This record gives sequence, C-alpha cells and structure tokens, in this order.
Amino acid sequence: MASLPVGSVDYFLNKRHLPSSQVERVPDIEELEDEEQDFGVAPSSLRSANFMPPGHDYGIFEPPLAAAPSLQSPLFSPIYQELGRISASKLGEKSEKAEALRKKLLRNSNVLVVQGGYSGKKFIYDRLQSLGVNVTIMDGPDSFWKTEAEEGRLHGFIEIDFSETSTVFQRALENAAMVNTKFDAVTTYYEDAVPLATRLAYALGFDLNPVEACDIARNKRKTREALKARGLPSPAFYPIHSERDLDPAIKTVGFPAVLKPAYGAASLGVFRVEDADEAKRMYAEIMETLKPELDPIWTQGTEILMEEFYDGDEFDVDILLFEGKAVYAKLADNWKCWEPWFQETAGNMPSLFPEPAAQELIELAVNSTLAVGFRYGAFHVEVKWTSRGPRLIEINARMGGVSVRSSNLEAWGVDLVEQHCMAMLNIPINPIVPEKPLKMQMSLGLLCPYDGKIASDTWLEGIREDKRVIFISYEKSVGETVNGPKENLPDWLGEVRALFQTKEEMVEFLESKIMNLQVPVEPKDKEDARDAKFFLPMEHFPFAPSTYEVTHGDARNEK
Repeated sequence: MASLPVGSVDYFLNKRHLPSSQVERVPDIEELEDEEQDFGVAPSSLRSANFMPPGHDYGIFEPPLAAAPSLQSPLFSPIYQELGRISASKLGEKSEKAEALRKKLLRNSNVLVVQGGYSGKKFIYDRLQSLGVNVTIMDGPDSFWKTEAEEGRLHGFIEIDFSETSTVFQRALENAAMVNTKFDAVTTYYEDAVPLATRLAYALGFDLNPVEACDIARNKRKTREALKARGLPSPAFYPIHSERDLDPAIKTVGFPAVLKPAYGAASLGVFRVEDADEAKRMYAEIMETLKPELDPIWTQGTEILMEEFYDGDEFDVDILLFEGKAVYAKLADNWKCWEPWFQETAGNMPSLFPEPAAQELIELAVNSTLAVGFRYGAFHVEVKWTSRGPRLIEINARMGGVSVRSSNLEAWGVDLVEQHCMAMLNIPINPIVPEKPLKMQMSLGLLCPYDGKIASDTWLEGIREDKRVIFISYEKSVGETVNGPKENLPDWLGEVRALFQTKEEMVEFLESKIMNLQVPVEPKDKEDARDAKFFLPMEHFPFAPSTYEVTHGDARNEK
C-alpha cells in the first residue's frame, strides 16, 4: 500500500466487504496500531473523532424553521446566474451540444462533500475539479482529505468531530456556516455519510431527495415495507428484536430463509438457514457479533430480519434520476457468490442476461428507487432474477463504488461521477448513451481459497502485461495472515479489471490467465491447499444458462 501523510487516517477495505459493493469501513484500534509504523498514524488519529458510525440513526429529523441566510445557496453564484439564462428544454436535450453546456455550468460551482471516504476515492474529486468544480470536503480532524486541501489539491476542508453523534448534525450545520464559501450543493459519494449529507442538503435549502427516503433505504425492513405498501414485489419477512420473535418469524417466512441485520452492510451477518434449529443457532451466533465495540456499524441498532431465500441470479442496476425520472439505467451481471458466505466474486458490464428479463430487472430497480422517494442523483440497486421473476435486494443511495464508475464509463460512455454532481446542482442531466455497448468490462475479485499467510507481492504481475487488463490491485501484503472459506468469510487478495469485445474473449482470458494463477498463500494446513485454485463460478451464469433461460426454455442469449 502507498504511504499516507503523517498524522492522517485512511478508510480501509475490510474483509467483510467486496470490491463490487464499495462498502468501506474505518479501521478499528487494533488495525491502526498494527499499521502505525507504515502509515505514520499519530496517536491522536486513533480517536473516534475521525469516524462517523456507519448508518448512524439520527432519530426523527426536525429541520430548522428557516436556514440562516449565510447558509443558503446564493443566487449570486455563477452557476445560478447562468441557469436562469438558459432554456430548460435546450439544457435537457440529449445531444453533444447540450452535454457540453451542462459541463460548462459546473465551472466555479461550490460543492460540499460530506466525508470523502477512503483515499482510493481520490479519482472522484480529481474528476470534479478537472471540470472546474470547487470541492470542499467535511471530514474528521485527521482525515486524509485535510492534507489534500492543505496541499492545494482540494478547494477546501471543513473539520468536524464525529465522536458526539447526538450533536453532529447541528455542529456540521454550524461549521458549514463558518466558511466563506457559499455552497451550491451538498452530497456524498460515501455510503456511511448518506444520512448526514441528506439532512445537511435539506437544511441548506437543497430539497432534492427527502430525508425519509434516505432512512428507508438504509434499513432493510423499512425498504421491504415501503415496497409492499406500493404493490411492488417483496419477500416474506419478519423483524426479530429478541429471541421471542424467532418462532413467529419461522412460521411467517418458512424455509429456506435468510437471517440478516436490518442495518448490515454487504455480507456482514448474512446467513442462509434451512430449518428451525439452524435458524435459532445462527441467530444466537449473529447476535454475539452485533456489538458496537466490535464494529461501530451496530451503533444504529441490532434488529435482525428473517426473510425468504431468493434463488436465481444476481445483478446490479446503476441509475441516474432527475426530477423523479430515470434518465439512465443499466444492468451489470454479478457472478455467483461463494456460498455459504454470500461472498461476491466478480461481475461484468454490459449484462449478458436475456433482453426481456433484463428490462424487467431494470424496471423493478427504477420503480423501487422511486417508490422509496428518491428523485435526483446516482443510485446503485441490487436485484435478483428468481424462479418467480425479478426481486429487489437493496437500494444504495449513492453511486456504486470501486469498479462501478469505470464499468459504466467503459461500457456505455457515461461518467456517474460528473452526472451525479450535475444532478445535485439541479442541472438537468440527460447523458448520451450508445445503442450498443462500447466494450465489456470484467471486474474480478480474487478470494483466498484456504487459510495461511501471503507469500508473494508480485503474483499478479504476469497478468499486468496483458493489454486487455486496465487495473490490478494487491489487497494483502507479504506475511499477512489470510482466511479461506473453511470457517470464515474468505479474504479478498486482489482485484483484476479487464476489457473485452465479446463474452468468448472474456472466457478465454479467465481460462488462460486466471485459472493458471498460482495462489500466493503459504497454507496453514497443506491438505486444505491440495489442488486449490481461485474460485471461478464457470458452471453458473453468465457462463451457463441463467435461471430465466432454464425456466423459460430459451436459447442462450448472444451478445
């Protein structure tokens, strides 16, 4: 890993999260102490002031009766002066000229970003500033972004102590008022900051997405209830607040079922159960892990949801909304998870799913996002095609992370970073989308097949030489202990992204390059490592017939 400025704190990807989901978390004290020498982390950086608990519940939101004049986005701002002179119909056209005009309006706009996230998100703010956006990031006192601002790579930085969560909203509002910059928009590209960013935006006069919509999306039970109330497909589910709720939950949902925390992230605490005994045993095990001292994500609550298990194939839909209309929505394939951990493995965009079903998935994702109440910006929605048709998994109220921006840009020529920013500035977005995809991007997470220690830090260099490869990363260093799937969620060892013209070319790359990779792990148990290879679900969609094709008897869809 590259070193950080002395005294700064970064956000690390944790093994419970996957590259396709970009759900990051901050390091715990032990991790920071382990990394102190490499990263130059000062003792002050270990305090919780830098880290807002993921998904913190701010309770009932009561916005101020009127925002202070100094906080309102000024009509004197260059962007608002220009907007008034341009015909809305012309600005909203789907044309190169209109797109160039929309980007021109970004120049000199002032955007407040709540929490910059981990340092790997730097590409977002670099892109915005290259378009002339003045980016100010509000983050903790030892944030990586504070150094970026001090060294002139950001327009500004607003420091805030996140440790007192009960007052963080009011203090954030006050801190924003203390700077000279008059903001034109408030947003975030970081999952944990969505609730605070949405509330700040509302209080500062940018009434784009309702606070209630954000809170519904952050809680899986509330999402299910909202969909059910609007007549959209929803699984059988039952909230579990204590052990007494298990029997009625089992009676309501049946088996197979899934136990998952209502406020969980990625695969954390998610388990498939086949009968009552297993459900009760797994519930007890999950509850042992839902402690704030083990992970700050549980500061928001420890409610468990039991819901019916969805069979079938999983997908992501990346959506852009403006004024409550979807101006862009594209499907990406998620390869089969490494069960029983619900561990994602890889994905590709564009999707190889049959067209009629693909459109149904997109329609469900868009309708679900609108049903929750969202109207503007970028959203990353997870869905499944089951034996009973399309079903929603969850709505992420922000741009998807890690490879998502790259996938949409390479496949469809649409930059989610800039489109989301324009939407937050109330600039009508209408991106130009080609009729056929430009390329296919594969994003592959290489998961550890057995327990041991990393023995090499060059094991991907042979792949780097392939011209189709656009990105590789090493997520573990030599000597680090890593977990395989035997008893734990397998660790993510590295990531590879590559571009192809056809599915056949992608398959050839996997067979010739990935399948021949030597696992860079010295095994804890040599028997576990015998004949072990990286997990590739080649017997499942998109390499084998999908659930839709099996149930409908369709021929393979060629794309």
